[in-house]
Amino acid sequence: MLRRVAELAAKDSPEMPYQLRVYELPLHRVEAVRRGEVTLSDAVVEHLRDKLAGQALQHPGKISEVLKLVTGKKVWYEAAGCINKDFFQGRTTLDEKKLRSRYLEITQRRNKIAHDADLIDGDLKQRRPIDEAEVTDAIDWIERIALAIAHVLDEEG
Repeated sequence: MLRRVAELAAKDSPEMPYQLRVYELPLHRVEAVRRGEVTLSDAVVEHLRDKLAGQALQHPGKISEVLKLVTGKKVWYEAAGCINKDFFQGRTTLDEKKLRSRYLEITQRRNKIAHDADLIDGDLKQRRPIDEAEVTDAIDWIERIALAIAHVLDEEG
């Protein structure tokens, strides 16, 4: 994604997404560009990398915000359509809201496992049940979502 941001920032063209067109840079980076110490695209990428370094980007809304820098498309909406068509051959009616919800369920469960030892609320000895099928299903969904979003972004450029 950072490579695509650099490509788009290097040229002022009508295909530059609105969020990238209005992206704000700190004055010290603007001054470095003005002095010729760094290109504009490098300054944008450096600032974006610094800004995103501490973010987990586990929420669909945060992912959407970042992807708006490289596309004007409704990524989750189109990804849901892609999953319906390419993974389930039109046998499902997954929409943007359901896809976002499924992704959020997976990341919330992951967070419970990673941060709360997957303990049942209020019980310090019992963990939530999980089996191989649930793990495989979650991994399959993450892969589907990632591939669908990549497909949507590939159509862009």
